[in-house]
Amino acid sequence: MSRDENLFEGISIMSPQDLEKTISEEEVSETTDGDNDSQETEDTSDELVVAPIDNNNSKEDLEESNDSILKAPSETTEETTSDEPAPNMYAAIIKDMVKDGILSAGEEEELDELLKDANADTIKQLMTGTVENAFKAKEANWKNNFSGAKKKFLEIEDAFTDADQAIQAAQRLEFFENVTSEDIAEDVNLQKNIYYDYLKSKGFSDNDAAEAIEEAEAIDKLAEKATKFLPQLKKGANDIVEYARQQKSAEQQAIAERNKEVFNNLMKTVDEKESFIPGLNLNKVSREKLKNNITAPVYTDKEGRQYTSLMYKQMRNPGEFEMLINYYDSLGLFNLTKEGAFKPDISKLKNVAKTAAVSEIDKVIAANNERGVGRATSTNSSEKTQGILDFLERATNKGGRKRK
Repeated sequence: MSRDENLFEGISIMSPQDLEKTISEEEVSETTDGDNDSQETEDTSDELVVAPIDNNNSKEDLEESNDSILKAPSETTEETTSDEPAPNMYAAIIKDMVKDGILSAGEEEELDELLKDANADTIKQLMTGTVENAFKAKEANWKNNFSGAKKKFLEIEDAFTDADQAIQAAQRLEFFENVTSEDIAEDVNLQKNIYYDYLKSKGFSDNDAAEAIEEAEAIDKLAEKATKFLPQLKKGANDIVEYARQQKSAEQQAIAERNKEVFNNLMKTVDEKESFIPGLNLNKVSREKLKNNITAPVYTDKEGRQYTSLMYKQMRNPGEFEMLINYYDSLGLFNLTKEGAFKPDISKLKNVAKTAAVSEIDKVIAANNERGVGRATSTNSSEKTQGILDFLERATNKGGRKRK
């Protein structure tokens, strides 16, 4: 048998009736296997059973089920976010620092108000207040270490512009606050001094005051009068301090207003000024630059004092600054008119500049003379130099003939 004939070995040709009978037998076999599998599933109750979707549900039921599944996470999220927000980290830090005494925050109500919107700036604010309070407490403790007139002087010195007046006022207050009725009753000289002081405060002359003291002593009323007028003298001493404080405040306010007026007039003058030096007119840019130089601080020292550019330079080298001012004055830069207005004279500076310019020209001419015309027009000269010489010859009508 040949190889091709082996290809069809085992294949039989079935009639239509045999084919239909074979298909019917396979369907019966599959049905029997399915029943056996179902029985095995029912017997195994512990295994996971996946139920098919009921196709009898309507389209609306399926959409409603899907919507419920999709909405479930969002509803959970809303319930979670509805809880109280997490506490402010800065507020927690501030509370701990206040509790430990690191920060001072005043009353509890003030602290609660600050903690509502606590942030880094809130901590800075509380730190600044704490430092200031600590400094004041230290200053008060330092003052308390003194006694008598020294302590009183530290309490009232800010009311006076003259230190001697502050010392005298402190001594009087200290005396009147510490003297007692017993001290007066035991000391005749003290009685006379107090009564004399009272009479002088009422405008008595020295002689009239002395006569009044003698009369009171003669009738044995001197101690009584001294004790009676002591509170008035004490009140008068305090009134002097308060009056001095008011006067100083009024003077400071007047100085501030005067400085403000001077500053405004200065700025107005800059706006209206056409020029400080003839020929050098001011424009908007130069005016703003000048204003900025007058007002803008460029340096702050350890004590917090601010300096403009000119002030800083004067502070850095006051000796040489003074010499420069005097030197510029000798040149005429600070000359005044009869009316008192500044009128700078820059003629000397112009002469210096003119002399410098002439000297430069002389140097160039001298250098050309040393080279000589022949060298300048030699073959070693550059084309640019040659072109300049040709131009000068034509301009002076000396180049009638063309160069060969």
